[in-house]
Amino acid sequence: MKNLIREGIVSSVNPENATARVVFHDRDDLVSAELAILQPASAKNQFYSLVDVGDSVVCLMTPNSDDGTGFIIGSRYDDKNSPPAQVQDISCIKFGDGTKISYNRQTHLLEINCVGNIKISGRKIELN
Repeated sequence: MKNLIREGIVSSVNPENATARVVFHDRDDLVSAELAILQPASAKNQFYSLVDVGDSVVCLMTPNSDDGTGFIIGSRYDDKNSPPAQVQDISCIKFGDGTKISYNRQTHLLEINCVGNIKISGRKIELN
């Protein structure tokens, strides 16, 4: 069970497979095999969000494997990167280009600040 959960820094990302390699500085800079980046869902409903090179991540390693296999279970905030919101009632996504989407469930306010164009498509679009 030793070394089952490890913290490391993403060293490369494979977008086609939704995997990444992680360097573990506490293990003499050992680089993992490609680790699957866990997503909330991947069958009928699908999510796709990848970590970036340099992200601080928490990994769940396969027990008794010597080949460095496992999963990236998430990224975490650290001294270099703070959360984009500090209020419990706000859910927020902030993208690297500055685009930000946030929802405040207490005030029921959805804010979208996009640095580029916005495209909405559908069979019928209703505006109230």
